[in-house]
Amino acid sequence: MTDYNIPKRTKGKIKVDVGNSDIYEFYKSQLKPVESITGGQTLGSYDLKAKVFGDILRDINDSIFDLIILENFEFKMPFGLGKLSMVQKKVKYKLDENGELKTKNLAVDYKATNELWKNDQVARENKTLIFFTNERTNGNRMSYFWSKRGAKCQGLESYYFLACRNVKRKPSSFLEDPDNKLMFFEKPLTKRELYLNIQKNSKNA
Repeated sequence: MTDYNIPKRTKGKIKVDVGNSDIYEFYKSQLKPVESITGGQTLGSYDLKAKVFGDILRDINDSIFDLIILENFEFKMPFGLGKLSMVQKKVKYKLDENGELKTKNLAVDYKATNELWKNDQVARENKTLIFFTNERTNGNRMSYFWSKRGAKCQGLESYYFLACRNVKRKPSSFLEDPDNKLMFFEKPLTKRELYLNIQKNSKNA
């Protein structure tokens, strides 16, 4: 029997170079003891346990991303690392030379595809995929955008922002509430897109 597996969502868990435990150890190393009113020295209320420290970090990060998504907030990161925000871009549907829909840049709806494969053997054998149509966002796809314009830290061109699964799912979880109408700034064009637009406009002139 042939085993048909749905495409993987990601390439797997990415190992971080600096994690919460490293941040916690750095935090502990920066604490300065103070004189205790009972004598001797103490770190006082700043001497947090690792779990409490992790919970605080999680709450702060969650609050920042909630503001980014619900309030269209542009988060200015410390140490001159640029700004993080949410942007939107209209999804364009294109056909190839055979008249088939190009799906390279379309996002797979894994939940709907799984349901289809469970109930339709032909779709399973043909590996038919269902893609998001972005109806709840007026045909726009949302994504996090790291703006490095004006950043003071050097070498940022070698890095990009990749949200963890929990953060990546936040926009769609908010959209489950019909009262949440999420609209964001248009995603800035890349240098390549600007160049192609100039070439296209010059030909049509």
